[in-house]
Amino acid sequence: MTKEVKQEQEEPVAYFSPQEGGFYWAKPTTVTAPITVDVEPLPLYTTPQTKGCDECGNGGGYALYCLACAEKYVKPEWIGLTDEDIQKLAAEHHDWESLYLAVQAKLKEKNG
Repeated sequence: MTKEVKQEQEEPVAYFSPQEGGFYWAKPTTVTAPITVDVEPLPLYTTPQTKGCDECGNGGGYALYCLACAEKYVKPEWIGLTDEDIQKLAAEHHDWESLYLAVQAKLKEKNG
């Protein structure tokens, strides 16, 4: 007859450590993964911990950032000039300095 090991609520289920061969269970078991980097063991749990977002603390689970905070770090896509924009600016400005300033102003307008 085998003895069943009880997993406590606030106790990790497993860890990840490349130095130890990858993933390993908190309770005696054998699991291996390839070693690629030197990092601290990462605890794994059966249920999400209530830590939340690293930035604002909202939410729960394992994500470093909630969606609202993650969006702060995403750079918007650059919007360039269309062929029509270039032709219009070139027709309106006949010297390089005014054309340069007009192109700069148009790109600022499009990209905030």
